[in-house]
Amino acid sequence: MTRRMFWLLFCVAPILKAAEPVGLLSMVTGEVQIVRAGESAPVAARTADLIGAGDRVLTGTGAEATFLFCPESRAAKMTAQSEVQFDAAAIAVKKGRLAEERKVPTCRLPASLVLAAASKMKSGNLRLRGSGMVLRSPANTLVTTLTPGFRWDAVENAAGYEIKLQDREERILWNAKVSGTEVSYPATASALAWGQKYRWRVTAQSGAEALDEAGSSFQVMPSDQAEKVRAAAAELEKQRTANPTDNGPLFLLAFLYEDSGMLDEAVRVYDELARRMGPQDWVQSRMNDLMGKLGWDRLESGPPQ
Repeated sequence: MTRRMFWLLFCVAPILKAAEPVGLLSMVTGEVQIVRAGESAPVAARTADLIGAGDRVLTGTGAEATFLFCPESRAAKMTAQSEVQFDAAAIAVKKGRLAEERKVPTCRLPASLVLAAASKMKSGNLRLRGSGMVLRSPANTLVTTLTPGFRWDAVENAAGYEIKLQDREERILWNAKVSGTEVSYPATASALAWGQKYRWRVTAQSGAEALDEAGSSFQVMPSDQAEKVRAAAAELEKQRTANPTDNGPLFLLAFLYEDSGMLDEAVRVYDELARRMGPQDWVQSRMNDLMGKLGWDRLESGPPQ
């Protein structure tokens, strides 16, 4: 490696590290500004803005900002006329005060999140060749239960659907015919196992004619991991119910699902956030990326992307 290249890497590395977010603003009310690390001019803040190490957030008269700070698994609200600096491992209240401080059960930002503008790639389409069906859940994802629920989009003119589930050796463990587009794995069927992968296929039928079909797979988490995810999700749902106007628990739920490989659930929560707070580039980028991994070309009950 040349000296010039070494010097460039030495100079760029701190910049790359600084671009990694340490938290986000889960709710912004009134005039709130962010002064980015290394900058002097403030910019207007919006709900869901990511916060990087070294950033400062300022609230004006009558303004408030609720934030998540992941290095300390912490959430709090900045009151009016406050200033807080966010560093890599701690926050510093420069002015004003914090309110409603609380610990959160989990706060892991997706590893690919950066403060720079994210790519707005179109989601891919991994369905079977010629198929118009979209399998919604659990498709190319993980689940925390031995009795998962299955869901797919309706097919035009279909009178009913046949669903089959197989293990890794392609043995059929369950076969059922249903009239709707969702069904739960019955407790009377062959028991699923923790940590194992399964395949399922749905065929849309009209009488004896097969109109369309699609297949996917899912994996059941190991039992100890599943228990931790369920407990964290339950606590976040509890916090969400206690304060329905705060987006923080929803963001944390989306991060939890994404980090745990529950990609379909993560998209569902990101979509709910997008509808609640309006357009936000990085949220849309996360949705597009996850939809590509799921094999979706559109959101559930939504128009094509």
